[in-house]
Amino acid sequence: PVERFDLPGSHSLNFLLHESLGGGGIASVRIDPQGKGFAQMLLDIEIPVPAEMAQRDKLGMTEGSVA
Repeated sequence: PVERFDLPGSHSLNFLLHESLGGGGIASVRIDPQGKGFAQMLLDIEIPVPAEMAQRDKLGMTEGSVA
């Protein structure tokens, strides 16, 4: 099972993947290289965002962009 938690004020989510390592990873909950590796893989995934949502939330807007 996967649990999703909204992190208020940061526009982010936290996902908890139960049994995701199948016993192959470390048992500690401390920050570790394996966790950092999984996080980097997640950052590389492109997520399509509907144009109306991007415009509403001003996603992709940089200084000098025209809304």
